[in-house]
Amino acid sequence: MSSKENSPEELHNKPGGPEILRNILRIGPASDLTDKCIGARELKALAAKDSNKVASFANAIPNLVALLLSDMPYNIQEDAAEALGNIAIHSVDTADKVAAAGAIPPLVALLSANTPAGVQEQAALALAHIVDYNAGNQGKVSSADAIPPLIALLSANTPAGVQEQAAFALANLVADNTGNQGKVASAGAIPPLVALLSASTLPFVQKTADVQAKAAFALADLVAHNPDNQGIVASASAIIPLVALLSANTPAHVQEEAATALAKLVADNTVNQGKVASAGAIPPLVALLSASTPEGVQEEAAFALAKLVANNTVNQGKVASAGAIPPLVALLSANTPEGVQQETITALANLVANNAGNQGKVASAGAIPLLIALLSANTAEGVQEEAASALANLVGRNTSNQGKVASAGAIPLLVALLSANTPEGVQQEATTALSNLVGNNIGNQGKVASAGAIPLLVALLSANTAEGVQERAACALAHLVAFNTSIQSKVASTGAIPLLLALLSASTPACVQVHAASALASLLGNSTCNQGNIVFPGAIPPLIALLSANSPAPVQMQAASALAHLVANNTGYQSKVASAGAIPLLVALLSASTNAGVQEMTVTALRSLVHENRDNQAKIVSANGVLPLVALLSAKITPRLLEHVLGSLQQIATCNSYCFIAADAISPLVGLMTNPCTTADDVTSASSIVATLLSDPRVRVTFTSATSFLPLLALLQVKTPEHVLVGTSIVLGLLVSISPSIRRELAAAGIILPLLAVRAASSTPPEGQRILDLLHVSLKDVCSCQHCVSKRKRISGQTSFERSSTSVLEHPGASTSVAKPVDSDKIMQAKQ
Repeated sequence: MSSKENSPEELHNKPGGPEILRNILRIGPASDLTDKCIGARELKALAAKDSNKVASFANAIPNLVALLLSDMPYNIQEDAAEALGNIAIHSVDTADKVAAAGAIPPLVALLSANTPAGVQEQAALALAHIVDYNAGNQGKVSSADAIPPLIALLSANTPAGVQEQAAFALANLVADNTGNQGKVASAGAIPPLVALLSASTLPFVQKTADVQAKAAFALADLVAHNPDNQGIVASASAIIPLVALLSANTPAHVQEEAATALAKLVADNTVNQGKVASAGAIPPLVALLSASTPEGVQEEAAFALAKLVANNTVNQGKVASAGAIPPLVALLSANTPEGVQQETITALANLVANNAGNQGKVASAGAIPLLIALLSANTAEGVQEEAASALANLVGRNTSNQGKVASAGAIPLLVALLSANTPEGVQQEATTALSNLVGNNIGNQGKVASAGAIPLLVALLSANTAEGVQERAACALAHLVAFNTSIQSKVASTGAIPLLLALLSASTPACVQVHAASALASLLGNSTCNQGNIVFPGAIPPLIALLSANSPAPVQMQAASALAHLVANNTGYQSKVASAGAIPLLVALLSASTNAGVQEMTVTALRSLVHENRDNQAKIVSANGVLPLVALLSAKITPRLLEHVLGSLQQIATCNSYCFIAADAISPLVGLMTNPCTTADDVTSASSIVATLLSDPRVRVTFTSATSFLPLLALLQVKTPEHVLVGTSIVLGLLVSISPSIRRELAAAGIILPLLAVRAASSTPPEGQRILDLLHVSLKDVCSCQHCVSKRKRISGQTSFERSSTSVLEHPGASTSVAKPVDSDKIMQAKQ
């Protein structure tokens, strides 16, 4: 006792003090068994009324602990254990006092098989209270070897009251304690706990129901955030009895614990989500949402449904089909208790996440105005947070709901929640909701900007803001400015760019870096003005640093995107970024990464860097960048990525064509030209690249065979699209001008007859027809065979093989005077 308040005189004068002191003296060492019996019984009752008051007397707890020893009669031990449990209940401080007085070892000893049931029950209950929300005492009880005797008390021949309190003690012992979860599971607790769920006493008597409730409670704590135990419990056949306990004739407190156990069993566990849904849990959980269900049961049923549908499209559909949406929406009303509201909103948020069908159903059920009402200032923090989260999921990639939520007045309320005095969790979800509201939605971009969101979002980028809020704010700004030059300028002028650049530093978490880089990329998109704003000393290096191999793929992707936007159509920035060392890192990234997004943004950055920039084209060649670009031509890649690869190669080929031979580029380029799935633009690009290569004397001399080009002969058909035919003719026209041996090889492969047929029947525009004529004339010297001539006449109807031509090919055998390659613009004329 360290103050006058805790002196014996003061304690004695407290209300009830004399009675407590009298009974403490009764259980003192010098008292006889009769006094001890009376004192323990009285202190048990007094502690139940005011545990803190009893604990405040210095000798109360030590004297009670002394009564637990083996030389005491069982009735005194039982009352002393119950008194200590009453003192420890709901107070970490008093629980610590009980543990510090040495109560744990004798309480564990009282769990033994030869102890009467009443003593066992109170000892288990006392231990449950001592470890409740108390990690230190959980460790002490576990170290005192309490787990095996507690599990033994779950057996079928143990009285119900003892089973109940043993399950309760195990539940509290493992709560939020991964170590104890593992120990209790390894000691074999799960099978007997599962067995207790299926007690056969019908109709329900209170004690049987209490055992089932505590068993479900213990299983819930055992599987919470523990994938291993989730699997063990599911394999122990716990799911079916837990689902059975949801039925209408089960007492409410049992339904509540069963729903909680199912929720924790399926949390972040796709396999268990499927098993629980297949076991028929969804209809009874939906039924428990009804207005006549007790509050606690409603709350846990909504919790279970939220976990069942989280990131699970199949269960989202099943829950919606089971009719969950109307009762969930009904529980959003203002008179619903806070806890129920919160779990209900979470269930709705998970139900609509990335699910356009459910987004529409929830909106049609009237959820939007109810959710918006829950954003108001007088709403509890947790409810506000979940309401903002639900709105975020409701509008995600859904233009219709974006409009509905904006029209219903959500934007001003969400913007208000960005203020500095708003709790972090609410700020984070409000920011996410705004981010999703403006995504690909120019109208909402303007509304959010007009509502004053820009300075608030920029302020949330500051160094003293929580990491999660910074991340969401950067993401919201990225969506807010995307393809909107007016808002880009406003955000830049508000000071966002220095803050975003600061978030690229190596000390910033990757989740924040990726959205900061994304926001910078969006700010630079279509905005020459912001390109100027971003380039100040030290700006480019952090973006380039994020390209390194140790950056996560999303960070690499957004950094490459930002660099691509930065250098787009800007020769000055192309040089600055290249001089800062970006090109080798981009090439290394392209060679190493298999992530489609990283590949696309990396190639986009390279394409922007080499666009009409010979210095950068040469640097990519020096960095061995052609090889990974060519490799992508043969890979399964997106059409957009293929477009950027071909665009990059077109630029590089104009002055560095020889390196394409080392990269074996011809075969994949010809493969694209002959692939019927290749788009017209990509065929044009591929043809242009090959034509450029064949126009380079250094490249031409490397070809002694036409083998790589033979697949093109199949395109010499009347039914071939005109742009393909023109591109093919250009390439073949250049090829045959290389050498007589190549011409003979093509003739032997059968080029003559299909060529003549195409010339006779083609409706190719004049430019394309001229190319065909050039190709025809260039093959003149391999067609002297009368058989070939007569066959040509029958096909073409011409009286002479010779026809006038404006060909610049003076002689078919010439090796230095070649047709000027037709560029991609000329090839494209065939499509018009």
